[in-house]
Amino acid sequence: MSLLEISLASFITSFIFGLGGMGSAVALIPILVFMGVPFPVARPAGLFTNFISTASATIHNLKEGIVDLKLALPIVISSILFSPVGAYVSNLVPERVVGIAFTCFLFFAGLMVYIPKKGVFKEESSIIFPVVIGALAGFVSGFLGVGGGGLISPLLIVLGFNPKKVAPVTAFAVPFSSITGFLAYWKLGKVDWSITLSAAVPAIIAGYLAAYITHKYLKPVHVKRILGIIFFVLGFKFLMKYM
Repeated sequence: MSLLEISLASFITSFIFGLGGMGSAVALIPILVFMGVPFPVARPAGLFTNFISTASATIHNLKEGIVDLKLALPIVISSILFSPVGAYVSNLVPERVVGIAFTCFLFFAGLMVYIPKKGVFKEESSIIFPVVIGALAGFVSGFLGVGGGGLISPLLIVLGFNPKKVAPVTAFAVPFSSITGFLAYWKLGKVDWSITLSAAVPAIIAGYLAAYITHKYLKPVHVKRILGIIFFVLGFKFLMKYM
């Protein structure tokens, strides 16, 4: 293992997941562990990289004025409120039950992406939808200890929102759940700053670059297909963990 290898792995995963507006921690953490980084150190490094890459993407998206705050803010607020609820319930319900349900949902969302539909996307919705999506994402994030992007993005896609709107909204929401998890690990003294910064610094460039390419060069159908692939990758990751 070398810090250069960590930086390269972080850049690649942050760029790929950034095309869909999602944090890369769910893929980066197992990669770091495979490279020899202890899991207690890999997890905060992945969460901080999540925060940095999606925050970088959000800065670009806000400058371009493509973040739908009317959709994003209710998701963020309700996810923050329900994340502690998920953490509490995790002591009452077997994690494997929720993990399997989440895995099935990711495969379902991935399949839905590739089912032919009319090219008409939902642009407006009742505030109820983003509040419920945020609550579910926050609950699952707190329960499983993962970023909420893996639930926010597929739910918005299934409900018919434009994938090019979904990506910046997801990128806006993910940093909040990621940084709170990281701060908890930092307080516990689990952060190795040499590894964390080696992963986080290239993620700044990767996140910004991915957001730029998504906005400037990719059509909604392309973003949708990229998101579909990401949903399947996440599904297989959780399948290996919970089955």
